[in-house]
Amino acid sequence: MYGEATYRREYGKQVEKYLKAFGLTEEDLGKLINSSSDNVRDIVQGVVGLSLGKMIKIANVFSVHYYQFADPAYPLPEERHLSSSTRKKIEKRKSMGVVVRDNQNLLAKELDRLITAGFLNKPVTASAIHQAMDPGLSNRNPTEISNLLLKRPRNQLIAKLAAKIGKQNLYVHRDFLPHYKPQQTLDLFPSAEQEDRVLK
Repeated sequence: MYGEATYRREYGKQVEKYLKAFGLTEEDLGKLINSSSDNVRDIVQGVVGLSLGKMIKIANVFSVHYYQFADPAYPLPEERHLSSSTRKKIEKRKSMGVVVRDNQNLLAKELDRLITAGFLNKPVTASAIHQAMDPGLSNRNPTEISNLLLKRPRNQLIAKLAAKIGKQNLYVHRDFLPHYKPQQTLDLFPSAEQEDRVLK
């Protein structure tokens, strides 16, 4: 006979399967069932028990009965059969993408390394900064870099220029800010030789 722990793990696998199938995150499911992402994460990992009410809520998100949801052999529903709230959440997630958790602050640490190395001594875009980072951070979004630059403590070191490259903002170390007029758009990026020195 299966013990309770085994049933919890099997149910967690089902939750994970449905989330992956429809491109949803634990946070998305948490909002749909009025729970927290941490609680959903614990459910996926099989470390918490579930009440019948919670099982029904989760199954309702995917428009199936709770006993059908728990059955690995039961076919996944088609997206068009899901509730409007679930379909809206799916569409929103598609447009937003999945936000990567950075529990070790890897992006911030790499950004600080480039600042210290002088990469922002000349105006650069967040995209250029992202390209200069460790390849392990290639799945991150340049918007995350912009957000880090605009908040303390980095906004005390780095300034955003009025000039832009297309629609992209330009950032430069405040020590070098006087060298660049607001309208300047030429010779803004470090040369390949300078980038090589920073990355080595």
